[in-house]
Amino acid sequence: MRYLILSDIHANALALEAVLEHAESQEWERVISLGDLVGYYTEPEQVVQRVKSLQPEIHILGNHDIYLLDMLDGNPVPLREESIVTEVLEKHLNELTPESIEFLRNASVHHVADDFEAIHGALRNPWEYVTTLQVAQQNFDYLQKRVCLLGHTHVPKIFAAINSGKGEMWRTVSFRSESGFYRSPPKAKIFFNPGSVGQPRDGLSLASYAIFDSSTLSFQLYRVAFDVAELHRSVKAKSYPEVLALRLMVGK
Repeated sequence: MRYLILSDIHANALALEAVLEHAESQEWERVISLGDLVGYYTEPEQVVQRVKSLQPEIHILGNHDIYLLDMLDGNPVPLREESIVTEVLEKHLNELTPESIEFLRNASVHHVADDFEAIHGALRNPWEYVTTLQVAQQNFDYLQKRVCLLGHTHVPKIFAAINSGKGEMWRTVSFRSESGFYRSPPKAKIFFNPGSVGQPRDGLSLASYAIFDSSTLSFQLYRVAFDVAELHRSVKAKSYPEVLALRLMVGK
C-alpha cells in the first residue's frame, strides 16, 4: 500500500493545496494524517474540511488539536494564557464548525497497523520531540512494528537502527533537497518524520510531505513551494501574530 503522509499542516491552507496539487502526479492510494491540523495559521476550517475530504485511513491527534479540544471543553491546558499558541487557538475556536470539531475528536493518539505504527510525537511520551538520535534510541524499546511514522518536530528526518550482524548500527538521515528517497534495510527499525506541510523548521521555506510504501518500507519525501507572501498578507488581514508569518520566510 502506498500512503500519502501529511503532518503538521497547522491551518496553512495555501501550503496544503500546494502539496495536494504536487501529489496529484505521484502514485498513492490512501492518506495518513499525523496530526496538528490546527494552530498557528489562518484557515483552520478550510484545512480540517480538506483533510476530512481525503478520508484519511489513519488520522492522528496532534498536540495543538488536543489543546484546542481541551480549551473548548474547559479542561486544563499546559500553556500560558498569553501565549501565541493560546491566542491562535482561541481564534480557531470561533472559526471551526461543529462538524470539524467532531472530526478532530475522532482522531487517534496512537495507531498500530499490520506493517507500521503512527503517532504524533513519540512512543514514550505522545508530545515528546524526537529531535536527536539519543531521544530516538530511548524510544526504540517502545516500538511494536519495524516502522513508526511521526511528526511534531516539523523537520523531515529518519532515525534507523540497522542490524549489521555485529550488533545494531545507528543512522540518521536528513532531507535537504526538493526530493529524497530511503528504503529500509532488512530487519532495520525506523522512525520516519515527513516534516511539516504548514510550518517547516529546517531552514527551508518549503512545505514537506511524503509517500510511504508499506510493502517495501520505503519513503519518498518531497518539498513544495507555496505562496508565503500571500500567507503573510492573510496573517496581517486576520490579525494573527505576524511573527508566525515571518518565521516561514526563513523556514524556522
